[in-house]
Amino acid sequence: MRSKRYNLILPVLCCLVIAGCTKDKEPSVSLLNGRFMTTNVEISPGGVLMFKWMAEKGKSDLSSFTILVNGDDQYGYPVSPIAPDIYVDSVFMEGPTGKGDYTFSFTATDIDGNLGTKAIVVTVP
Repeated sequence: MRSKRYNLILPVLCCLVIAGCTKDKEPSVSLLNGRFMTTNVEISPGGVLMFKWMAEKGKSDLSSFTILVNGDDQYGYPVSPIAPDIYVDSVFMEGPTGKGDYTFSFTATDIDGNLGTKAIVVTVP
């Protein structure tokens, strides 16, 4: 009877050990809906861009938030320090005036240097 009990306990312990060895959870970024832009969009030249986001910590506390357009920082970003668990904010900005596709990346960084990113493409016809 004891042998059967050990045969059941051993696999359960192995699963717990393996589950404890998973990769550190990275922060996440979500674009919030409503009147705000959450997916790829097309705007007229110089149109208004409206973004609202929520960044959530993974394993470690959040440390900064950055908005990049085609890889370049936007004025006023990165923001640091930010709320360590959940950072919610929004921005209204003038859109690009030249024709083309512009990738807007929203990136949260935690104190361990892990990144969480959400990106959308804004097209100016």
